[in-house]
Amino acid sequence: MPKTIVQTQDIQLDLPPGGLQLNDGKVLTEVTVAYEAYGTLAADGRNAIYVCHALTGDAHAAFYHAEEDRDPGWWDELIGPGKSVDTDRYYVVCANILGGCKGTTGPCSINPETGRPYGTAFPLITVRDVVQVQKLLLDQLGVPELYAVIGGSLGGMQTLEWAVRFPDYVKRCICVASGVSLSPQALTFDIIGRSEIESDPNWAGGDYYDKSAGPAAGLSRARQIGHVTYLSSASMAIKFGRDERASPYPGQSSLFSTNFQIESYLSHQGSKFVKRFDANSYLYISRMMDMFDLVAEFGSIAEAFRDVKSKFLIVSISSDWLFPPGQQLDIVENLVAARKNVSYFQIDSAYGHDAFLLEYETLGRAVDAFLNGADPATVNGSGNLVDRDLICEMIEPETRVLDVGSGGGDMMLSLTKQRNITGICLDLGFDEIVECMSKGLPAIQLDADEGLKRIASDAFDCVLLNQTIQQLHSALDTIRHMLRIAPACVVGFPNFAYYRCRLSILLGRLPVSNTLPFEWYETPNIHLVTVDEFRQLCRQNDIHIADIRFLAETVVGRLLIALGGVNLGSERGLVKLTRA
Repeated sequence: MPKTIVQTQDIQLDLPPGGLQLNDGKVLTEVTVAYEAYGTLAADGRNAIYVCHALTGDAHAAFYHAEEDRDPGWWDELIGPGKSVDTDRYYVVCANILGGCKGTTGPCSINPETGRPYGTAFPLITVRDVVQVQKLLLDQLGVPELYAVIGGSLGGMQTLEWAVRFPDYVKRCICVASGVSLSPQALTFDIIGRSEIESDPNWAGGDYYDKSAGPAAGLSRARQIGHVTYLSSASMAIKFGRDERASPYPGQSSLFSTNFQIESYLSHQGSKFVKRFDANSYLYISRMMDMFDLVAEFGSIAEAFRDVKSKFLIVSISSDWLFPPGQQLDIVENLVAARKNVSYFQIDSAYGHDAFLLEYETLGRAVDAFLNGADPATVNGSGNLVDRDLICEMIEPETRVLDVGSGGGDMMLSLTKQRNITGICLDLGFDEIVECMSKGLPAIQLDADEGLKRIASDAFDCVLLNQTIQQLHSALDTIRHMLRIAPACVVGFPNFAYYRCRLSILLGRLPVSNTLPFEWYETPNIHLVTVDEFRQLCRQNDIHIADIRFLAETVVGRLLIALGGVNLGSERGLVKLTRA
């Protein structure tokens, strides 16, 4: 199959009168941007997706520059015809960031005032400056709004800045393995890396462009230090362990060098990096990344996201210690508390931070579902949901609902159609999260026992927990959290005192039925609950039962309920609880 060939384009930005005003008050009078564009801009201009690259990335996100190229763009697995970011459907733009060294104005560019490279005369830049330049580029390309903006790591910081800075312009925001700021540990590695460059005698205060040698040694060491943060202990153990080479890597001449594969690997990464990146750009961009801090700027994450209007997909990586999952969950918690439309999932990977460039199957499925999810009003869900219509009756119309243990979202779909509610699905399964998003429903991948603790008080009007409470570790804590999160909740559960369950036990086997469909050796149920004991739990803990339904499918069960034997006749209970 022939390769798709693309070329990086250069564009001189039409700057405002007086030039580009930067965040620190300085001005650039000329800005050139190197960018690539794939696909076709729709007639109304509303199919554009902007891709933000990471610290050492560039505009070449997809396809090839030449037939002989071995490697395509850095996110080629994600971007292209029929792929998750489908270039048959979307107009995709990626540009080298301000301060870069791949065609966009940066320290190695010619300063129009002196006719020489800027060097350290280039102004210090921020993520806000970078996004401002990207907005000017899109304006010049005729893009009236962004269907989505997507990026990982430093690119994820840019996506958050986009959503905060241009809330009416960005419709969807995909932030992968990033955060509202760097952790102190991550700052440390960047600081050490910059120190290596500045300590190299060939750096010459940043004025090395006309000299025979630049700070190659310092830049190589900075890259090696940074590269360690992109890996994980597990990935290094798998890839290298304590394996040794037969001979030292070329250039390793120190008395204290070793033949360990990991040392050779880092030396190779450093040498390769020096050939493609500018040391001053590394200094400027890494510092820019360090200084990004939405909490310092706005006072809190909640305040930063107060006015955002985008739909969000936040992605974490289990083994990422540069941007650990807790940082992404902080974003999710605050977006949920602000009642925004947010989805979340975690990539389980041993690759560390680099997983956002490697785990394409997982990331691609979720991105595809999020970008291309249907309008819920057009989706046909399951017609066989347990107690669907009764649950819809118990939940007030036009409210905000959290569906805990949502599965693929069919109950939420019914609530959306029948009661015009908005809400979020919560489930532990990745497949279920993808299915929810493909139906146009926001969904969060969290274990219910821990997930409910992370949701702010009064973030919802009602919490639904249907046929799940018996699978959780603490029913009472769960109910308390639900009534903290919302003033009302609806709980559906199988009744283990149902007469058929008793008959099964009498005959020597544990019950298996439509509401208890698992054999004992594979059941997720860890608590046995009955209708009477559930009501007793509520009485003893001042939990108000606003409505309760006793449900059975058999004639015998319904007769027992009618005669007052609800604990014996009910196959399941459906209860609406409110704060006392």
